[in-house]
Amino acid sequence: MKDLVFGLIFIALGIVVIVLARDFPVVPGMHYGADLFPTLIAIGMIVGGALLSVTALKQISQNGVAIHIPQGFVRSSLGALLPCALVAAYVAFNETLGSALMMLVIMLVLLIQQGVRILPAAAISVTATAVISLSFGHLLKVPLPTGPLGF
Repeated sequence: MKDLVFGLIFIALGIVVIVLARDFPVVPGMHYGADLFPTLIAIGMIVGGALLSVTALKQISQNGVAIHIPQGFVRSSLGALLPCALVAAYVAFNETLGSALMMLVIMLVLLIQQGVRILPAAAISVTATAVISLSFGHLLKVPLPTGPLGF
């Protein structure tokens, strides 16, 4: 049942992304615009959601619907909401704290939440933040917001 719900959510979100991406500006002189990549991701979301839903419907038709709340459901549900809350925090504090600091904090929190020890989580977070910041900021020339620390 849970797979069916999440499959339908992915389908709905994919449709929303396609509709919103249509408003992105067209790049002059190119056969594709800024909407291409989000539209491709949205198509993948729709296809994945459809496969998940169809699989869930087959399983429901074979086994019937049995709704039970598994042990640890509340903790796992709150754990699933953590990435959403961290993305919202990134959007809210990105300009103030800077993208590098926000990436570092988000990766560190998610790694610790998944059970990684603090020292390896910190090392992975610092390394990944440095690689992403350098890749986007210097190689791809994407202007990332700098925070109070200057990076």
